[in-house]
This record gives sequence, structure tokens and C-alpha cells, in this order.
Amino acid sequence: MKVEFYGHVRQYKNIQKEIDANLQEVLLSGNYVQGPMLKRFEGELAKYSGTKFAIGVGNGTDAIWLVLMALGIGPGDEVITHPNTFFATAEAILY
Repeated sequence: MKVEFYGHVRQYKNIQKEIDANLQEVLLSGNYVQGPMLKRFEGELAKYSGTKFAIGVGNGTDAIWLVLMALGIGPGDEVITHPNTFFATAEAILY
């Protein structure tokens, strides 16, 4: 039996209309960074997670880095991570 490593195509097909409509909105607006779609996403994410605020970032490295900054973790502090992770996890900690 073949098991997909990533099922991106299958996942995309399940919500293709929604993704395509949102992508079209972004492309037609020309707001690729910090536009109204980001504000809407942040608002919906905050509501979904039951928090006052949410911040959309470009990748997981930025997300980890922001969390470390928010917690006041810096040079000399011990950060423990899982050994079986993508290298960018350690990169964000070392940055």
C-alpha cells in the first residue's frame, strides 16, 4: 500500500473554491504583504483561539522567534527542543 507523504493535492481539492477565491482576491488587490486579508486572518484566528490578538507571520521560524522574544528568552537562556525536528527549529532558537 502506498501512503502519501504529503496529501497536498487531495487537501487542496477539498477546499479548492475557497482557496482560489481568496488567492484571486489577493492577486487582484496587489496587497501581498500586510493587506486587508492579513487583518481578516488575524481577527478570525484570534476569535477562533479565544485571544484578544493574533499575529500572522511568513513561516514557522518567524513564529518561534516571536514567541521566544515575547517570553524574554535570549542569549544564554536554555531552550529545549525535540531532537527529531526540522533544522529551522534550532535555527530560530540560535538566531
